[in-house]
Amino acid sequence: MTKIVGILNVTPDSFSDGGKFSSLESALAHAQEMISEGAGVIDIGAESTRPQATPIGAEEEWSRLEKILPAVVALAKPQGVPTSIDSYHFETIQKAQEIGVEIINDVSGLIDKKIVEFVAAKNISVILMHNLAIHANRDLIVNQHLSITQEILTWASIKISALEKKNVKKSQLIFDPGIGFAKNAEQSIRILKNIDAYRILGLPLYIGHSKKSFLNALNIPGDRAEKTLEISKFLVEKNVEFLRVHDVKAHRDLIASSHLS
Repeated sequence: MTKIVGILNVTPDSFSDGGKFSSLESALAHAQEMISEGAGVIDIGAESTRPQATPIGAEEEWSRLEKILPAVVALAKPQGVPTSIDSYHFETIQKAQEIGVEIINDVSGLIDKKIVEFVAAKNISVILMHNLAIHANRDLIVNQHLSITQEILTWASIKISALEKKNVKKSQLIFDPGIGFAKNAEQSIRILKNIDAYRILGLPLYIGHSKKSFLNALNIPGDRAEKTLEISKFLVEKNVEFLRVHDVKAHRDLIASSHLS
C-alpha cells in the first residue's frame, strides 16, 4: 500500500508553505495533524530547493532544526511514524540520525562521500534522487533530445552499483526520479506516465510531485492541489510506495477510496 510522506518545511521561503511552520509550536502542531490524518512518514526540511532559492550552509540549517527536529522525532516515534530529514549537508544528517531520524532524503543524489560512508556504516534508509544540481534550476535540465526514462535509468544503475561498492546495501535504497529537478514540465510528466519503467531498478519508488510548477502544463482542470491529487490517484493505482505531499488528509481519503473501488 502507498505510504503518505507528509511535508514539514521549517523554512522561510518554500514555495507552498514557507514561514508557516518555523516555530516549535506550529511545527509540532502540523506534524501531529499530519500523523492524525494518516501520514506514514514525516519529512522535515529546513532549506528550500525551489528555483531561485537562496542556498544555506549546514550551520544555518541546523539553527532552524535544533529545537524542532528532536521534538518532532519525540512526537512521531511513539506513534510508530518514522521521520526523514530533507538535507544534503553531512553535519545535519549526522545529527539527525543521532536523535532518531530513520530516513535520509538527500536531493543531491548522494554526491557527498561522507554521507555515503555514513549511510553504509549506520545501515540507515536513504532516498536516492536523480538530480543534476541541488537546487532546481530551469536552465539546467536533461537534454531534451534524449529519452528521459533511459537517462534516469542509466544514471540510477550506475549510482546503485557505485553505492553497493561503498557497502550501501540495495535494501537501504528508495528511488526518487526527481520530479522538477533538472527536468522541464514535459519531462516530469513523461516520468510519471512511464512510472512502471522504473520498476526494473528493483527499488521502492518515491514521488515528490505535490503542487510543483510542472502541474501548470497538465491539460486537466483544477488548481495545483487538485492536479496533484489526479496524479496521485494514478500513482496509487500503480502501487508507488511513497508519495511526498502537502495535503495528507486528501491523500488518505484518496488511498482509502482506491482500495474500496
